[in-house]
Amino acid sequence: MPWMVRDMTDNRIGRHRPACRRWIAALPLCTLATGCVSPPRGPLSADAQRDFRRDAVRFLQAATQSDDPVVRMQGIEALQEAAPREGLPFIAENIDNGYAGVSFAAIMALGTLRDASFVEEIRTRAEDPDPNVRIAALFALHRLGERQRTGELADLLLKHRDARVRANAAVAIGRLGESQSGRVLDVALRREKKDAVKLQILEALALLGDTGAIERLLFYGYSAAPDQAALSLMLLGNARAHDAEELFRYRVERGDQPEIRLQAARALGVLGYDSGFDLALAHLFFSDVDLGRDNDPPQQQIARVRALAALALEAIGNRESLMALRRAFDDENQSDRVRVAVARAAIRIIDPRASTGAVRLADAPVEDGLERD
Repeated sequence: MPWMVRDMTDNRIGRHRPACRRWIAALPLCTLATGCVSPPRGPLSADAQRDFRRDAVRFLQAATQSDDPVVRMQGIEALQEAAPREGLPFIAENIDNGYAGVSFAAIMALGTLRDASFVEEIRTRAEDPDPNVRIAALFALHRLGERQRTGELADLLLKHRDARVRANAAVAIGRLGESQSGRVLDVALRREKKDAVKLQILEALALLGDTGAIERLLFYGYSAAPDQAALSLMLLGNARAHDAEELFRYRVERGDQPEIRLQAARALGVLGYDSGFDLALAHLFFSDVDLGRDNDPPQQQIARVRALAALALEAIGNRESLMALRRAFDDENQSDRVRVAVARAAIRIIDPRASTGAVRLADAPVEDGLERD
């Protein structure tokens, strides 16, 4: 899998990710996810929403300084998506990071936000010895109007020996959204041998509206292989593929694993449907692990499913989930990786207008920032 905060929504079922405070005794068992109690539901008062947003932003800012590089990457993308004004200086601090994945996430975020304040640092990273960092820098420079070197992304996609580099090049090309990129993506798809890279290329094509790519992802979405099905559902949701609505509804009801059902619920939310709301709310407090999964410890299963539930609630955007999200956020035993997902969901539900593209960063002061050195 490429970097980005795909680590937050990792679909490799049985391989990745990092309980829940017992809030009220004698609540009935939930019907959608065994091993948890019925989650609270309901909106929060205006004051409680303001406090929750403040706490969530501060947590995400702190996450960008975490010793865990995965939490850093997740925090960067969460701030980019949910609170770009408050997040910008914290994102920028990670441009030059000792872990290439963190630099990749930070530079991709700056390019997505089209913020030119750090263009000199980005130009420097375009010469980085790590090809993944160069990919992010080339993406950002293109988004900032410097397109002389964009063709290097095609070279990395078509020629690099490392599958992760090829996958990240496909991510960058897809996110640029340039219709003329379809030709190079088609060539790369014909040449590619690695399934994970093929799926990333298909997502890039789907983002460009390629019906053939969407049809192939639809086919994979019905796969009996849980990993492949869940990943395909995520990619179709990212592409806002309305042609996949029937698949999403089928998988919400008929997914063999919670990861599959939650990816379908999230995708429906992206399309504007709340059909997966109850499912996602129940899984926010998931604890019914499958002990038969090899190389997938219980805590990883719990964290992965809870994070996916939070992301599904974010996409659905129903304020009736805020009470449950607050409980999940305040749980002192909660994994930081889950709290990142919960925090970004809460911020986007409370203040959807502040999400990516909805504010002019240059005109906005940093609010609720952490103390700076």
